[in-house]
Amino acid sequence: MAFSIALLRTLWTTRRSPPTRNDRRRSSFPALTAMIAVLAPLWASLVTAAHAQTVYQVETAAPVERIIAAGDKAYVLAGGEISEVISCHAESGLCLEPATVSPDPDPAPADALPDGRIATAISGDIRQAWFARPTERYAHGVLGDAVEAGSLVAVTVSGEQVEAVLPEHQVFEDITPRIADLDGDGTNEVIAIRSSTSGGAGVAIYGLVNGALQLRGAGTENGRANRWLNIAGLVARADGGLTLYGVRTPHIGGRLFALDFRNGTVSERNDIATDVSNHIIGSRELGMSAVGMFGGRVELVLPSQDRRRLRFPLAGRADIALPGAIDKAIALVEGRVITVTEDGTLIIVSP
Repeated sequence: MAFSIALLRTLWTTRRSPPTRNDRRRSSFPALTAMIAVLAPLWASLVTAAHAQTVYQVETAAPVERIIAAGDKAYVLAGGEISEVISCHAESGLCLEPATVSPDPDPAPADALPDGRIATAISGDIRQAWFARPTERYAHGVLGDAVEAGSLVAVTVSGEQVEAVLPEHQVFEDITPRIADLDGDGTNEVIAIRSSTSGGAGVAIYGLVNGALQLRGAGTENGRANRWLNIAGLVARADGGLTLYGVRTPHIGGRLFALDFRNGTVSERNDIATDVSNHIIGSRELGMSAVGMFGGRVELVLPSQDRRRLRFPLAGRADIALPGAIDKAIALVEGRVITVTEDGTLIIVSP
C-alpha cells in the first residue's frame, strides 16, 4: 500500500503543444497508468488529485529567452519576437498571440543604475522609483556585475523628485525597486534589497516623511557580507496591508521568510520553508516567484533549490515535478504557471 501511494504521488503527465496550438496528450508513464487503472477503485481520489497537476511543454519557433510578467498578464520573448500569453481552447488553456508593444518598464535615467528600471504606481503619494549613484564599493557581484546602487530616487504625485543616499558601508543590491502600500494606510512605501559590509542583505522600506524620502523600517540582515536575499512576492492581509515574502540565501539552502510593516514597526517570521530558491547566482532575473489564486486561495509559487520542482510553501500543496531545471521568471495567467527550462522550453503548469 505504501509503495502504491508513493507511485501515485510521483505521477505527472507531460504534454506538448505544437505551433498549431492543438495539444496532444502523451503519457510518460504507460506502465504506471496501467497500474493506476487496477488501483482506481481504491485510490480514486488520489488519482484525481494527481491528474489535476498537469505539465505542458509548448513548442515555440525559437528557444524562449525571457518571460515577462506584467500585472495579471504574461509575455514570452522568443527569437526576438514578443508574444502575449492568452486564454484559448487548447488543452493547456493558454496560447501565444503576437504582441505589438513591449511590456518592460521604462529604463531608469542614463545616470542611474545600469539595466535598472523605473517602478511605477497608479495611485498613492509615490508614483515612480529607481536606483541611482552606481558604485563598485560592495564586492559581491551576485547579480552578474560589480555595480550596485548608492541611492534610491522617488517621484511624488506632485512630480517632485526626492532621493535617499546610503552611507559608504551600504548599497542597494537590487535592480528595480517595488512600490506598494505595505501597511494599508493609503500612502506608498518603496521596498528595496539593501546590503551592508557587516550584515549582508536585508529588506529596506522607504517612504515620504515631511516631503523627504526616508527609511521607515528594515528587516533583519543575513548576518555577514555577501549573503544575499531576494524578494518573492506580496500577499494581501485581512487588515488591508501586505505581507512581504522573501528567500534568504537562495543559492545556499534557500529559507523562506515573511515580513510585515505595521504602524511603523517591522515584524518577521523566519524559516517558514527551506529548500526553496528564486534566483540563480550571477543572473539579472529576479522574478522566479509569483503570487496568485489557486483553488480559491492565494498562494506563493517558487522553485525548489534545484529548480526542478514548483513549490507552494504557504498552503502545503504538493510539489510539482518539472521536465528540467527552470532559469527564467515565473508568471501566472488564468490560474496556470508559465515558466521556462534551461534549454528554452516553454512550460505551462496547471496546479
